[in-house]
Amino acid sequence: MEISLSNVNWIAVIGSVVAGQALLTLWFTLLFGESWAKAYGAEDRADHTLAVPSSTYSIGLACMVVLVIGTALLHQAAGINSIGGGLVFGVIAAMAYGLATVLPGYGFLLNLEAGRIAAGSQAALILVVSVVLSAFG
Repeated sequence: MEISLSNVNWIAVIGSVVAGQALLTLWFTLLFGESWAKAYGAEDRADHTLAVPSSTYSIGLACMVVLVIGTALLHQAAGINSIGGGLVFGVIAAMAYGLATVLPGYGFLLNLEAGRIAAGSQAALILVVSVVLSAFG
């Protein structure tokens, strides 16, 4: 198996970061914003947003970049070069890594409603990133 950062399609990486950020913005505002805020004890989404430190967003972006580059390298190693392959990989990775790593943490915190929302967002994110990366071939 040969993988190399020089073989990564950086346009696909940028497109995937943008698509992933857009998905998470929609997820935590329009789709589940109120539920997410209430799961954390806030009165509403606006109160929760005010309580979140601004550094959280830059940390989230850095994590997104790491996720996308890592997924691009895994695509390279697995020889994924079609949208169908990206979809299959995305579903497997979303379940094996996204759900399996998010839910236990929220279970220990006894905040399963937040865990359900977070796990869904991570599974959807991994799937979208994988499909966008594969769309660029």
